[in-house]
Amino acid sequence: MSNMKVVISMKDGRVVVITSDQGRYDKINYNFFFEYNVKATDGATIILSKNLDLLSTNETASVYNDVILTSEKGSLKADQIKYDFNNENYQVSMFNKGKVKIKLIK
Repeated sequence: MSNMKVVISMKDGRVVVITSDQGRYDKINYNFFFEYNVKATDGATIILSKNLDLLSTNETASVYNDVILTSEKGSLKADQIKYDFNNENYQVSMFNKGKVKIKLIK
């Protein structure tokens, strides 16, 4: 598919919009695979990358390849970010298995 767009209404009232230049949709498992110029935003946080896999079977999103996450609290660059919709947790990692240092300020 080209020019993919998915709108997700979250339980807490947020609306997440994910767009990309290309991608695939698995009709059997309801999984989305976004490719090229991926942008995901809920209005407050913007994530840019080359790839994003939205897996309904795991209720997770994997964002990878040149990831940039920006919010009002700051920004970060990483190789991969996994987001768990149930726990609302980010797991940030690098492909070279090196350590990632992140400082969160509240």
